[in-house]
Amino acid sequence: MALNINGTTGISGVDGSASAPAVTGTDSNTGINFASDTVNINTGGTTRVTVDSAGAVGIGTTTPTNSFANADDLVVGDGSGHRGMTILAGTSGISGIEFSDGTGSDAAKTAGGIRYDHSGSYMRFNTNDGSERMRIDSSGNLLIGTTSTPDGSADGMLLAGGAGRALSRGSTAMRYQLMFYNPNGMVGRIDTTGSSTNYLTSSDYRLKENVTVISDGITRLKTLKPSRFNFIADATKTVDGFLAHEVTAVPEAIAGTKDEVDSDNNPVYQGIDQSKIVPLLTAALQEAIAKIEVLETKVAALDAG
Repeated sequence: MALNINGTTGISGVDGSASAPAVTGTDSNTGINFASDTVNINTGGTTRVTVDSAGAVGIGTTTPTNSFANADDLVVGDGSGHRGMTILAGTSGISGIEFSDGTGSDAAKTAGGIRYDHSGSYMRFNTNDGSERMRIDSSGNLLIGTTSTPDGSADGMLLAGGAGRALSRGSTAMRYQLMFYNPNGMVGRIDTTGSSTNYLTSSDYRLKENVTVISDGITRLKTLKPSRFNFIADATKTVDGFLAHEVTAVPEAIAGTKDEVDSDNNPVYQGIDQSKIVPLLTAALQEAIAKIEVLETKVAALDAG
């Protein structure tokens, strides 16, 4: 290979290839070769790292700029097989990936990041100048807005396997714990006060129309068949309730269809929202009270006569 050396161009010569690099050591197929505005690092006759004309670095690929345009400065892999990256730190150290858009102090240098604390065996996720927003602890619990199990001292959420779910608000004033939305807006919520939990569904009069008084409460109530039973999965516990398909007086309280199965012939069980029976119970009781009051008036008249 001919080399040209001068004070203007430095060292120049042939471009070479992956199997015959332009710059090598004692191994003839391991070294550096060049292409148009591109530098390749090769081992065993194969290109392992490429720096292309846009300055993008590819590890395991020679075309890093063919990847997602907003994330092609460093590309690992070529879309085949298994690819990955390991960050190796000490047992008491921290491994991390930081996302920066500033300079100056350490806080300004990190807009967000992902860090693994090897001594505490947890992973944290940061935003807004490195403030922790979420972590996965050593037991696999997901903590959002808190670094420990929520206990009412601060706002936070816990999602865990064995420990269940926990929602915490750091105030005794009324606070939303969970909200439910669909395209119509909020349709329900769970909130807490200093001493109670409220389970709410939409009921504002402005959401309703065609409002009429329930006039057949007793008649419909008499069709209900309250029963005592146990669930097959809990044979030792007897409870009061209804069989879902029998609650025809309040069909909106029932979800599903009797004896429904899916495409694999597995049962799709019915469910009941017993709170939706309350309006019928109230109407029936009011009708019964009205009848009692009429009878009371008649008895009083008879007693007076």
